[in-house]
Amino acid sequence: MSDKLKIFLTSLATDSELVQSFEQDKEGTMKAHGVEQEHIDLVIQKKYSEIENLLGADYEIAKNGVISAFKK
Repeated sequence: MSDKLKIFLTSLATDSELVQSFEQDKEGTMKAHGVEQEHIDLVIQKKYSEIENLLGADYEIAKNGVISAFKK
């Protein structure tokens, strides 16, 4: 379900090339990494609490510039 989103957001925390691609084309970059459309919509609409719920209690998100996720 949210595994692709989790992998994508945690990759944004460490992969500068992915960040550049994401900044240029958020939706296209997420689609290319297999993120489901409903999750893409949450990221684009900045529904952070819903994203955190999807990721689960072991993760928190950072919203400074580019959204990313970190395992607690």
